Amino acid sequence: MPKVIWPELTAPLIRKAAAADLPAILQIECEQFSNPWRLEYFAAELANSFSNLFVVENSANGALIGYLLFWRLGVELELHKIAVAKAWQGQGIALQLMEFLIQTARSWGSERVVLEVRAHNTPAINLYEKFAFRGVGRRRDYYDRPLEDALLYELVL
Repeated sequence: MPKVIWPELTAPLIRKAAAADLPAILQIECEQFSNPWRLEYFAAELANSFSNLFVVENSANGALIGYLLFWRLGVELELHKIAVAKAWQGQGIALQLMEFLIQTARSWGSERVVLEVRAHNTPAINLYEKFAFRGVGRRRDYYDRPLEDALLYELVL
């Protein structure tokens, strides 16, 4: 699938996800992850009081091109998922989602943002480190399909 040219994305919209967005979210999830979540997991997140699921919408045609899932736990935000459709990768969408996450955390008075990432997911690690997240730990054999360690990162706000 060819990459989409950035000018076609005029003012992407980041908004709260709705149940109608779940099939598009699942499509991106299956495209991006070796052990994807099932639709019912995302549906449960919509009903979860401390969960926040946002999507990035191409304002030119309404297509969903990415999503962000995080929990608000007191003064901490815990990033669970961030994904961008393959055709839109490399065009700054993940950067916009991370900026949105951090801006939201600050506006809510959060003290830190935490996440875990596959130890070999270099693109994601590079993204987090661009935003000054720092490694704070490791969970051995945390992920499966394939079996892999999780690296723990935090950003103190």
